[in-house]
This record gives sequence, structure tokens and C-alpha cells, in this order.
Amino acid sequence: MENTIETSTGGQSVALVIGANQGVGFQIAKALTANGYKVYVESRNLDNGENAAAEIGTNAQAIHLDVTEQSTIKAALERIGKESGHLNLLVNNAAISHAGKPGRTLEEMMEDGRATTAALEEVRAVWETNVFGVISVTQIMLPLLRKSSAGRIVNVSSGLGSLTWVSDPACWARAHFNVV
Repeated sequence: MENTIETSTGGQSVALVIGANQGVGFQIAKALTANGYKVYVESRNLDNGENAAAEIGTNAQAIHLDVTEQSTIKAALERIGKESGHLNLLVNNAAISHAGKPGRTLEEMMEDGRATTAALEEVRAVWETNVFGVISVTQIMLPLLRKSSAGRIVNVSSGLGSLTWVSDPACWARAHFNVV
């Protein structure tokens, strides 16, 4: 028998997992469907999202959304609203660690990412995705979350997002964040 989680409106619980076509987001989406959620598997590339949703199973549906494109966020809101009527859980998981030329080594990316050498367009691209994208998706999805009796928002980050950790002398990444 399939697990389903009921909402206060009597329907199935619904989640939107941003960055769900691979990695941590994929595993979160998989776990949520195993626990009865209907999960919208977000991907900037719809083909990747459809492949991930097919692998996850019947309670997963691909949805195209790019956190840096408000029109795609609004289209996702409309689709989820029309199909499900509410949203119980929003998982903000999409992020990029760098922007710029592909094919660079880790050392080159870290050097190019230092505050003293980073190209402003690369810094803006990272902030657009990792900061403003999270705010934009959250703000736009709030009406659907408010239709749930217990709407939840989960923001996922990596260890490199911890200023405490990267400032620890024992942290392997600390040298990459030094200004000089």
C-alpha cells in the first residue's frame, strides 16, 4: 500500500524541490515520494527533470523552473496551483558554487573566486542563483504555502556557506577564502 500524507484539506501533501534533478535534491525528492508526498521535481532543463522524475516514480512530476527567471517561477506557481491547489513544502536546494568559464581546475576556480580577483559578473551570477533566487522562489510560492495548514520552507546550504567553518584554521577551504 502506498504511503500518502493527508493535508488539512484532505488532499495529498505536495512538495516543490528546487534543484531536484540530481544530487541532494534528487535524494530529498525520492525520500518525500517514499513518504507519500506528490513532488514537483524542479529543473532548469526540463529533459533532466523528466528523467529524474521518471526514476523517482509515479508521485514525482518534472517542472521547469529557473530561479533566476521570474517568468518560470510564476509559471510553476500557476501549474502547481492548478494541479494541486496548495503547497505543503518548499525545498530551496538549487545553488552554484561559481560561474564563468567551464573546464577550469578547482584551483583556478578558487583563485578566480577570491574577493580580490573575482569578476563582478561571476559574483553577480552566483548571488542571483544562491541568494536572490531563493528569495524570489519563496516570495512567489508563498500564496500556495499559505493554503496549507502547516506550510514549510527548507533552505539547503553546503558547508562552504558557513563563515564559522571556513574561518576555522583547521578547515581545508580556509586558504581559498583569504583576501591576501
